[in-house]
Amino acid sequence: MRVYGFVYLLFTAVARAYVVNEGTTCEIYPEVLSHNGAAVDDAPSIHQAFELCGINGTVVFTNGTFNVNSVLNTTNLINCDVKLRGELRFSTNIPYWRSHVFPVIYQNQSTAWLFGGTNVTLRGEEGGWINGNGQAWYTENRNQSNQPGRPISITFFNATNLVADGLRIIQPQFWATFVWQSKNVSLTNLFVNATSNDEWGTVNTDGYDSWRSDTLLVENATIINGDDCVAAKGNTTNLLVRNVTCYRSSGMTIGSIGQYPEWPDYVQNVTFDNIKCINSMEGAYIKTWSGVPVSQDKNGDYGGGGKGLVKNVTFSNMEMVNVALPIQISQCIYAEDNGKYCNTSQLQIEDVSWVNITGTSTYNIAASMYCSEASPCPGIRFDNVSLQSVNHTLGLPLWNTTLQDEVFQCDNLIDQNSTGVLCNHVAPDNYSQGVSENVQ
Repeated sequence: MRVYGFVYLLFTAVARAYVVNEGTTCEIYPEVLSHNGAAVDDAPSIHQAFELCGINGTVVFTNGTFNVNSVLNTTNLINCDVKLRGELRFSTNIPYWRSHVFPVIYQNQSTAWLFGGTNVTLRGEEGGWINGNGQAWYTENRNQSNQPGRPISITFFNATNLVADGLRIIQPQFWATFVWQSKNVSLTNLFVNATSNDEWGTVNTDGYDSWRSDTLLVENATIINGDDCVAAKGNTTNLLVRNVTCYRSSGMTIGSIGQYPEWPDYVQNVTFDNIKCINSMEGAYIKTWSGVPVSQDKNGDYGGGGKGLVKNVTFSNMEMVNVALPIQISQCIYAEDNGKYCNTSQLQIEDVSWVNITGTSTYNIAASMYCSEASPCPGIRFDNVSLQSVNHTLGLPLWNTTLQDEVFQCDNLIDQNSTGVLCNHVAPDNYSQGVSENVQ
């Protein structure tokens, strides 16, 4: 017993040696400084710094590399300023993470870091950044999507009056950022780069997602990834997203929603403004599950049958550059049996506007707007939507189609002719997100 006690005390002393506490300020120094560069876990020091200075204090990650080999829970902070000046590098011990991450409830997902509190700032300074070491996950995942235990890099949880500014997240393991059960949270000057260095894609590396949260801001962001650039999940209200550039993404997204019958989804008062989508799969779209639950979809998930409301959403001042499907509404995003249940969604979508949407589509389709027969969509409005296929702008004919004009597919829109939506084709109920050819 004495030996174990001695070892414990020695470990504690070593950990504390790298938290310098002066009054209400705690500076954390990387463990590698005293371990000949070995990747010793910095999580104990990080937790200790927040315990000492997380209330009415300041926590500073100094320059250097911090090895995060275990989960982080830095919540319940009060009046705390956090400064990230070094690199937070998550380990690639996949078996550890899959069995130790924190659940976030939504879609049975999880996170490596819970961060939250009241009146909190988290600022990336002097080159500080988060390295998710996601390549290990991309390679191990092999283009699968919702792998159990694959963690979100950082989740802002139970936060009120929180500002995260200047975060740089490289190769996130899964989603880069998630705002959950929070109010008045701002992410500004955000940079995310989820790029794979081998044959396997990054799959489901959303830049920003919010769920059950209100009064949110995403401003001045550059996101390079392989899925939603910014997504408002269920019960996201009063969200403003502006000055964002997305590369290789799925653009600005409402959804997916309507997954859980026991949890109605209300997404209201959302504005996406001054957005640029470059070489992306989607641009500005809304996606819901069907009204009939499914046991498993092609994404490896289950759900459907949820109700709710999407209302007062505006996509404005957006430039599309080579986007496969610039505008979409789908109420059966995970179609089964060739769209068998795509007319069953009872989740209402209304009062949605696309204003000043310009640029180029990859193929000859500008929009696919399909609302279910069970809940047609009123108040859908286009104002100055001007999109042309890349080939059209080059004066070249479109291949494998007789349709040489831009296609706007619509169905079950109410009063579509009075709202500026230039519908010239009927939208199929099971139209895919992943467009790979011209409309015939």
